[in-house]
Amino acid sequence: MKRDGENRPLSGWAQGSLQRRFALISGLLLLITSVVFLVLVGNAYRNRILASHEHASMSVNLLLQAALENAMIKRDLDGLQDIVARLGAQDGIGGVMIANPEGEVRFSSYPGRLYQPLSDPALAAALTSREQQTGFRTLADGSEVLRSVNPVHNKPECKECHGAAAQNPINGLLVVDYDSSAARRDTRNGVILLSVLGIVVLLTLEGGLWIALKRIVIARVNRLGRATRRIAGGDLAERVDDRGSDEIAGLGADFNDMADRLEETLGALKASEAFLQALIDAVPDGVRVIDPEFRILMANTTYCAQVGARREEVIGTHCYASSHRRSAPCVATLVECPVVRCIRGGETQLKCSHTHIAEGGGKMPVEVIAAPATIKIDGAAVPCVVESIRDLEAQLNISQEQRLSEMGMLAAGVAHEVHNPLSSIALALRAIGAEPEQTERARKYIRIAETEIANCQSITDALLRLAAPSQRPPELVAMRRIIADTISLLSFEADQRGVAVEMEVRGGPRVLAGDSDMRILIFNLLHNAIHAMPHGGTARVLCWAEDGRTVLQVVDSGIGISPRDRENVLMPFWTKRADGTQGRGLGLSIVKNTVDRLGGTIGLESRLDEGTTFTVDLPSADEAT
Repeated sequence: MKRDGENRPLSGWAQGSLQRRFALISGLLLLITSVVFLVLVGNAYRNRILASHEHASMSVNLLLQAALENAMIKRDLDGLQDIVARLGAQDGIGGVMIANPEGEVRFSSYPGRLYQPLSDPALAAALTSREQQTGFRTLADGSEVLRSVNPVHNKPECKECHGAAAQNPINGLLVVDYDSSAARRDTRNGVILLSVLGIVVLLTLEGGLWIALKRIVIARVNRLGRATRRIAGGDLAERVDDRGSDEIAGLGADFNDMADRLEETLGALKASEAFLQALIDAVPDGVRVIDPEFRILMANTTYCAQVGARREEVIGTHCYASSHRRSAPCVATLVECPVVRCIRGGETQLKCSHTHIAEGGGKMPVEVIAAPATIKIDGAAVPCVVESIRDLEAQLNISQEQRLSEMGMLAAGVAHEVHNPLSSIALALRAIGAEPEQTERARKYIRIAETEIANCQSITDALLRLAAPSQRPPELVAMRRIIADTISLLSFEADQRGVAVEMEVRGGPRVLAGDSDMRILIFNLLHNAIHAMPHGGTARVLCWAEDGRTVLQVVDSGIGISPRDRENVLMPFWTKRADGTQGRGLGLSIVKNTVDRLGGTIGLESRLDEGTTFTVDLPSADEAT
């Protein structure tokens, strides 16, 4: 495996760190500056060495020129050649030549060069400028020399041989070749020394900049970076301790101020979020907020209880998965989708009915009221939908409680206005019957009146029990007694509609439940059966105990329920009576809610024009005890 940074190009290495980038840039600048400085200093040093050799050659040339002029005046040509040869043999001198103005070598210390033309641009330059010319030359054998070309000026003493100075200002050219290896060596050594000193200075300066940058800038910037990462990770108490008055210290102070404001802002946001959550949690209906991608952004406690999931399991999930248990969005043409209607359709408010599915698979009819809203996420405004979800079964319970409360008040009035006077009448009749002068016929009528009054009191007592609120804890309820009481309450309506009501109770079945709950359950089932027979018929109420269960059946000979309506009959507020009367659609929903609460089941069998059978299966009280 390659480690991080292995085979990474230099630019990539520098991009990973401000310190390395600064070191690279400063190093390149120093290197370029050093190279330029070295070139300039090297050239200056070389020129200085050349000037030094030129000065030395000038001194030698002047001395040699004086000797040569003396020899030439004496016309001692052999002596002049001897002087040239001896001078050419000196250390540091490669050779000496004397050439006439035409460039022909007349005297030379080089073997084989006499009377040979000397081709060198410096000769013409010296003749033209009448001044010494110096420069490096490479000879035919490959050696390099420092050549000094000195013009020999014509003097009055020389006019016999060379003519007047006005016509021939230069008698000849003295060429002295100095060995350049010493000059080259001095130049090279000087350049090497300067290079080494430059590298030492460069490394020292670069190291000092590296350390200073690390301590003054990089270390402090790293502290700022670590503090930034900790704050980004949620540690809002993190601060930077950087004392000083420079720019980075000011940046640290600004960072701390920003962190303080950020902590205050986030604290306020959390408080607002907690307040908003507490506000929607206080709403008795389910509330959820959905974004355009069908994801739930917020949900209250009631909604989480409706779907049977924790809040953290609800937030972020799709609405269709949370409440409808679907893997894809609902088909908008079949279901009134609030997201589609409000966000994409532009509706300002929507009211519709849905069937939600809880965690365990149970169906829950709900009424949804939705409206569009806007929420800010990461600073951007995002359209969303706020749904208020009312559990119709819970609403049914509330309606039933209100109904029971009203019936309770009515029953209390009946008890006061009817039951008590009936008791007084019964007492009065009993007193009259006890009189000795009453005839047997009068006593017979008195006994009939007492019996009817007792029946009236029984009906009143049954009404009081029907209107009583659910008792907690449940009581032991004998099914035979409450079935008989309920039949007596509905006997008048049954007679009016031509319905015969039969009761068949086998044994003594009992359940643990609220007395009024069971009376309402039987009342609604029997009342529903009576309305299912618009032309009269027979309604049978059967009850028995078997295998630890108490089974209650209400059978009618009515018109039956069509297959397409069987799934709806237990839904709240759904009503479709066979006799054409208008009901509230709550009776069978109350029955189902009561059965579910008691841990039982309810079944339905029906055939058109033959009748319907409702079967309620509840835990037996005898088995429970």
